[in-house]
Amino acid sequence: MDISRIADIGTISQTSQTRSVEHRTENKGSSLASEHTDKFVKSEAMFTPAYTKKSAQKQASDNNLSQRENAENTVDKVDAETAKENHGTLMTKGISHIIRAMFVKQGEILSGNVPSVGAKMYAEELLDQLRALYGNSSAEENTPEYWQPDETAARLLTFFDAVSVEGEDKMPLLESSFLSAFNDTEQLFGGRGRLPLESYETKKLVMDSYFNGAA
Repeated sequence: MDISRIADIGTISQTSQTRSVEHRTENKGSSLASEHTDKFVKSEAMFTPAYTKKSAQKQASDNNLSQRENAENTVDKVDAETAKENHGTLMTKGISHIIRAMFVKQGEILSGNVPSVGAKMYAEELLDQLRALYGNSSAEENTPEYWQPDETAARLLTFFDAVSVEGEDKMPLLESSFLSAFNDTEQLFGGRGRLPLESYETKKLVMDSYFNGAA
C-alpha cells in the first residue's frame, strides 16, 4: 500500500470536505441573504408604495370632493343671481308694457295716428285691466281731455304707487320701465320728436314730480 497515496487521498478528501462545507455555508449564507433581501424588498414594496398610493388616492379624493363642493356652491350662487336678474328683467318688461299702453293711447287720441294695429289692440287690452284702478270707462279713454298731461301724469303716479315689488329696489325699476316705455312709444310713432307735445309734457311732469323729486 502506498502510504503517500493514502495521505494524499486523505488530504484530498479533507480538502474536498472543507470546500464542500465552505460551499454549503456560502450557499446557505447567500440563500439567507437573498431570502432576507427579497423579504425586505417585498415587504417594502408592499408597504411603502401601497401606503403612498392610498395616501395619494385619499388626497386626490379629498381634492375632488372639495372641487365638487366648490363647483356646486358656484353653480348655486350663479343660479340664484340669474334667477334674481331674470325676475327683475321680467318685472321691468311687465311694468313697461303697461306704461307704454298709456302713451300709445295718448299718442293715438291726441295725434290721430295709429302706430300699428297690433300695438293699438295690445294697448287697449292692457288699459282694460287698469280701469278698475282708475274707475274710468272705455268711452272716457277716447277723449282728448282724458289724456292731457296733468291727468295722464297723475294716473301714472297712481299706477306707480300700486306696483308692489318684493326684494327689489322699486324706484330704479320703475324709472327704467318708464323711460323704456316712452322710448318704445316714440319708435312706434316714427322716432324721436314724433309724439304729440302733450306726451313730452307728461314725461317731464312724471320725471320731475316722481323720480327727480324723490332723488
